[in-house]
Amino acid sequence: MGRWFLIRLLWLLVTLLGVTFVTFLVLDLAPVDRAEIEVMKARQSDSYVDVAHRNESIRKLRMHFGMADPVTGEPLPLWRRYKAWLGNALTLRLAGPGEDHAALWRRLAEALPVTMLLGGISLLIALLLGLPVGVWLGRRVGRRRERFWSAVMLAAIGVPEFLMATLLLLTFSVVWVQWFPAGGLRSTGADEWAFFWQLLDFLWHLALPVFVMSIGPLVMVTRFVRDAVARASAAPFVISLRALGVEPKTVNRRLLRHGAVPVATLTGGLLPLLVGGSIIVENLFSLDGLGHLAFRAVLGQDQAIVMALVLLTSTVTLLALLISDLMHRLVDNRVRLTD
Repeated sequence: MGRWFLIRLLWLLVTLLGVTFVTFLVLDLAPVDRAEIEVMKARQSDSYVDVAHRNESIRKLRMHFGMADPVTGEPLPLWRRYKAWLGNALTLRLAGPGEDHAALWRRLAEALPVTMLLGGISLLIALLLGLPVGVWLGRRVGRRRERFWSAVMLAAIGVPEFLMATLLLLTFSVVWVQWFPAGGLRSTGADEWAFFWQLLDFLWHLALPVFVMSIGPLVMVTRFVRDAVARASAAPFVISLRALGVEPKTVNRRLLRHGAVPVATLTGGLLPLLVGGSIIVENLFSLDGLGHLAFRAVLGQDQAIVMALVLLTSTVTLLALLISDLMHRLVDNRVRLTD
C-alpha cells in the first residue's frame, strides 16, 4: 500500500503540472491580455486620455505584469513565464510580479467559506438522502413506484443547472411569488436582528442555491446506491439470509453496506461537479464565492487569480479522489490497493 500511495502522489503532482500548464497556455492564447484590458478601462473612465501613448502604456503594463522583459520590453516566451509562475507557486507567492500577495490570499480567504458552505451542505444532503432513498429504490427495482421516481430523477438531472437556477429565480423570487431572496446571503439590516432570526435569514438565502447545487450529486448517489443494492438483493447470500429467516433489519444493514461501497468512490468524483456548479450558482444568485471570483478573473484576464483558483481546486479534487480510494478500501475489505 505504501508503494501505491507514493505512485499516486507522483501522478497527482504530474497531473497538477499538466492542468496548470494547459490553463496558462489557454490564458496566453486569449485575444486580449490584462494590460490591454486595463488601458481600455482607463480610457472608459476618462482617467487615460492620451491616446498617443497607448502602446507605451500597454508595454509598461506588460512589463509590470511579467509578460515582457523588464529591461528590453520584449515579450517573454511562454515557457519562461510558466517557469517563473511555477517557482513562485512552490513558495505560495501566487500574485503577479509587483503585486500584493497578501491581498490575493485575502481575496481567496473571503471567497472560500462561501463555496465551501454551498458545496459542503449540498454534498451532505446528497449523502444523507441518497443513501436511504437508493436502498429503498434498490429493493423495489421494477415496481411502479421505482420506475416513477427513476423517471423523475432522470428528468431532474437532465435539466442544466443554469436553466434550473433561472427558472427557480423567476418563479420564487422575481415574477410569480417572492418567497425567497434573489441573491446575497443576508437581508438588509439583518445585523441588528437577534441571532436566531439572523440564522433563519441566512438559511432562507441559502435555500435556492443549495437546492440547485444538490440535485446533481443527489441523483448520482441515489442511482449508484440503487444499482448496487439491486445487484446485492439478487445475490445468493441475500436469498440465503431471507430463507434462513434473518430479520429484515439485518438484511437491510447488509444491503446498505453494499450500497455504500460505490458511494465511497463516487464522493471524490462529486467535487468537480460541485466546483463547476458553484460558478453558475454563485453568479446567478450574487454570492461572493470562488466561482464568482473565477468568473470575474477570467473576464478581466487576471492570470494570478485564475491560476491560484485552478491550483487550489485541482489540488483539492485530486486529494479527494485519493481519499475516496482509501475509503473504498475501508468500506470493502476485499479491495486491494495496487499500482
